[in-house]
Amino acid sequence: MRMHNVLAGAALGSALLLGGLAGPAQAAPASADAKTAISAPNSVLSIVRVGWYSSLARCEADGANSAYSYWYCSYSSSRGAWGLYVDTDS
Repeated sequence: MRMHNVLAGAALGSALLLGGLAGPAQAAPASADAKTAISAPNSVLSIVRVGWYSSLARCEADGANSAYSYWYCSYSSSRGAWGLYVDTDS
C-alpha cells in the first residue's frame, strides 16, 4: 500500500508539472497602467521574482525602471506585499 501511495503521488506530481508546462499560458494580472501590457514572455521558466514591495506604485516604478522589457506585479495575500516578476530573456 505504501508503494502504491508513492507511485500515485509521483504520477500526480508529474501530471501537474507536465500539465502546467503544456497547458495554455495564463495572462499576467491586470495593471492600472497600460504601459505594463507587453507581449508574452519567451519561456515560463525565465520568469523570476526580483523583489517584494509594500505598494503597487513602488512595484510598477521599479518594473518600469528595470532593464527588462517584460515584467509584471502580482499581489501575494499570504505576504501582504506586491511581487515584481521579470522575464530574464526579455
